[in-house]
Amino acid sequence: MTDDVAADRTLAREYLTPRSLGLLVVFLLLAGVFAGLMQWQLSRAVDRGVVERRATEQVVSLSSVARPDAQQTDASVGQSVSAEGRLVPQDTFVVGDRLNRGQRGWWVVGHAALDDGSQLALGLGWAPTEEAARRAADEVRAAPAEPRDFVGRYVDSDGAEPTASGDPRALVGVSTARLVNLWTLPADAPVYEGVMTLRQAPAGLTAIWSPKPGEQVELNLLNVLYAVEWALFAVFALYIWYRLVRDRWEARQQPVDEDERVPVDA
Repeated sequence: MTDDVAADRTLAREYLTPRSLGLLVVFLLLAGVFAGLMQWQLSRAVDRGVVERRATEQVVSLSSVARPDAQQTDASVGQSVSAEGRLVPQDTFVVGDRLNRGQRGWWVVGHAALDDGSQLALGLGWAPTEEAARRAADEVRAAPAEPRDFVGRYVDSDGAEPTASGDPRALVGVSTARLVNLWTLPADAPVYEGVMTLRQAPAGLTAIWSPKPGEQVELNLLNVLYAVEWALFAVFALYIWYRLVRDRWEARQQPVDEDERVPVDA
């Protein structure tokens, strides 16, 4: 091929020359090696990850996984727990806009005074209509406060949110921070931050669906960073091929003296 023809070649045609395609094969192989190393590092990151497994379905004492007046921990959230105490009937409220297995409805929430003097918020049950929830709440308020065992799942409390209705007792979330301002409490009584959703709901209510928490895998971040580096190397290998071909093409577009011309490969 003559120098004039090579100089007139478009950049697109330059990328399709045998030499450029041959270089592409070499750099694709190199990028494939880098991609394989990236995959290997990711697999090591998962293999070395710490899988957090907790026996969340085994019922344990609430006091063994959580403390009143203390922040909830990962070890307590989602755990099946039990506690002994009495319901405080007058501290029973209805909370709207609550989902249960995808269906919107109402929760009835209560207040348990535990035998050790601590206080606990209870998700007593769910109802599909506000009327059914209020009727069940009235029945709870009218029932005697007898000692009993509470069994359920310990879950996160909602954040405290002010109501938009103007009624200070109207609840839009199950927030322990909000409930303690409505409860009848002894002075300085310790309060658990979380909420226990009961396994068995009172009459007229459906048990609140509290699924088993999923297992968490903590990845090895160092291996993840190595994998990202190998991915960048693979991309950079293809960029080098692109620049080599483009620089070669651009050099041919520059005017040169006849004495400086060199043979051009196809």
